[in-house]
Amino acid sequence: MGYGIVSDIEDEHIVCQQPCEHRDCAAMRAEWTDAKCAVCGNPMLPGQHFYYNDQKEHEHAGCAYDQAQKELDKMRNKQEGGETWLVNSL
Repeated sequence: MGYGIVSDIEDEHIVCQQPCEHRDCAAMRAEWTDAKCAVCGNPMLPGQHFYYNDQKEHEHAGCAYDQAQKELDKMRNKQEGGETWLVNSL
């Protein structure tokens, strides 16, 4: 799983705002224009932390964490014989 911060493709220091032939600009536009989180479906906004999942899709870091926590709770619940218990949060 890769990790990063969503780039602001409207910042002229990151991506040319006029038509250009730079491969980097084309790659950034292709990746981030209309990008949505694979978990919640909300847009990926500049400055947000994200992960790439196993299918190379974007997931908000918070969504990925919540999903992992649910899986962990499910595994713990099985180990505890079906009892529900709370995990202290940080």
